[in-house]
Amino acid sequence: MLTIHNLDIKGISAHGLTIQPGDCVSLSGASGMGKTLFMKGIADLQVNRGEISLEGRGRSDMSAPAWRKRVTFVGANPAWWEERVVDHFQDRDWLEAVLGEFDLPVKLMEAPVSRLSNGEAQRFALLRALEGTEEGQARYFLLDEPTSALDSGRQLMVENLLNRLMKAGQIAVLFVSHDEHQIERFAQRHWQIYDRRVHEVSL
Repeated sequence: MLTIHNLDIKGISAHGLTIQPGDCVSLSGASGMGKTLFMKGIADLQVNRGEISLEGRGRSDMSAPAWRKRVTFVGANPAWWEERVVDHFQDRDWLEAVLGEFDLPVKLMEAPVSRLSNGEAQRFALLRALEGTEEGQARYFLLDEPTSALDSGRQLMVENLLNRLMKAGQIAVLFVSHDEHQIERFAQRHWQIYDRRVHEVSL
């Protein structure tokens, strides 16, 4: 379980919030309220104050790489550092096996990242984050508008794969979306930022 005991990120506070493996939580708030900052703070990618624990271990008790491997942020415009798509993955066979679930052709593995459409880049970025998920430790994904560049059919493909991993207890998801229909069908719980604080509210 991921527990936010108390957290303060540039004036946004959160207290007593939890996410367990299998959970899918949506996050909303007015534009500029700090949704991305909040998720980056949980992932230790944004300067913050407070206490977060993962399965009873405080964030300060884990190295930054170990924390980020288990608590992973995927941005709306992900960064790339190699020329080819495939060079961002450790397990080529795994990648080739899962591409079809995201409606991605195998030939794109060898493509330069610069040739990817926005939707293709979003799906590959999510697959890059998911690689290694089946190694036994539950992982927590913080997804910032992960399907904003996808049509409805491909959105469902992404949701189906994430749902399968959540039902197996392998992952939990906290995601930002401006698509009310997606929130209604995909989220189990809902957090909302208002009055500079993150609140759990009913869907």
